[in-house]
Amino acid sequence: MALKKKRRTVPVPVASMGDIAFLLIIFFLVCSEVSKEPDVDLISPRSAHVKKVESTVVARVAVDVNGRIYLDGVPVNAAKDVEWGVRALLTSTISDDQRHVQFKCDAKLPKETFEPVLQAIAEAGGIIEAVGDLDE
Repeated sequence: MALKKKRRTVPVPVASMGDIAFLLIIFFLVCSEVSKEPDVDLISPRSAHVKKVESTVVARVAVDVNGRIYLDGVPVNAAKDVEWGVRALLTSTISDDQRHVQFKCDAKLPKETFEPVLQAIAEAGGIIEAVGDLDE
């Protein structure tokens, strides 16, 4: 008569699986590029020298037709706020590939309006990628 061995089953704790799933969803929503897209109404400048750049941007800065400044879609008061915001975002960067800051402004803005913002991005250590439309 052969003795039958009992198989032991190991219980898998599933109580915290729901918490983990929701934390992962929140993490990916916060880190996604879609959440950083500013909803700013502006007409991009046109140039024959526009080319598509395939780099990851750490921040998006925009200046609308009225001169209001936005950092990642959130209005800020002045160019100095952009400098400190970009500087904070760049603290964890290691290489130049991680320092790109996308800059958009309305085509009708005078340079006196957007130049301080460009200066603030540069002083924070960002590599500026200006956005425009191809002039055909």
